[in-house]
Amino acid sequence: MTKVLVATDIHMPSPYLATILEGIKLVKPDALIISGDLSVDGKLGDIEKLFIKLKKANQKMRIIIVLGNHDLWIHEKDIDSISKIERINKLCEKYNVELLDAINRTELGDYDVVGNVGWYDYSFAPGYTDFDYENCNPYGFSKEYIKSNCIYLNTISQCSCPNWHNDCIYTKLESRSFAKINKEKIERNIRGRQTIIVTHHAPFKDLIKEHSFFNAYDGQELSNIIFNNIIFNSNKKIVYYIYGHLHGNSVAPKMTINGITFINAYTFQFKLKDYIQNALLNL
Repeated sequence: MTKVLVATDIHMPSPYLATILEGIKLVKPDALIISGDLSVDGKLGDIEKLFIKLKKANQKMRIIIVLGNHDLWIHEKDIDSISKIERINKLCEKYNVELLDAINRTELGDYDVVGNVGWYDYSFAPGYTDFDYENCNPYGFSKEYIKSNCIYLNTISQCSCPNWHNDCIYTKLESRSFAKINKEKIERNIRGRQTIIVTHHAPFKDLIKEHSFFNAYDGQELSNIIFNNIIFNSNKKIVYYIYGHLHGNSVAPKMTINGITFINAYTFQFKLKDYIQNALLNL
């Protein structure tokens, strides 16, 4: 049996990391899967600190990750978010961390693990224009206003934006095409084995508790991949789908639909007992 702990949205420097580290020491898992947002603002130094702490907790444990939107934030003028992925991958290689964004798949016992950050296709909140979504700006703030008011407050690790504009200011991506590439990569790498899919963003709208304009930034529609692979090809069996990003806005942090267990571990990370009971997979 392979023991796997899952985690998400750690947001280093993190108040939740202590619970995760306690869980690792108690359970002694074979692997830890993190579904993105390792850092709060994309700093490589914070991601490295996380890797060091996890390795210190259990040297033998495999660490398998996807990136989150926060991890792709950049503050340098000379790089884009794709280059940021390459930089993080070099850090992963240094600490023997498996970055699913950079590989086709990895194996955990009898299971394949495939995934990536996911990103947005805006399908969860239709009715707005591409301009609205690309500018993360349903209330019509000017770019000058956003840039002058969206100041990262390091002391409280929160953004002072009047609304969530960060992924449009701090990432440099062609959003729809990036989402499409990630979606196709997942579909291409599912083969005839039991499979765990990992993305940061939510795979379909039904997992979301509260619906609003900002659902556009919660994920992309992947139900055709998830369910069609089961319906039309019984050899391709998706057993778990690990995601994050929604924090406490999942309908249920752990739920089974059509034989697939969907897990957003965020709320389990507050208490050790909840974490061990709900974020541990025995494969």
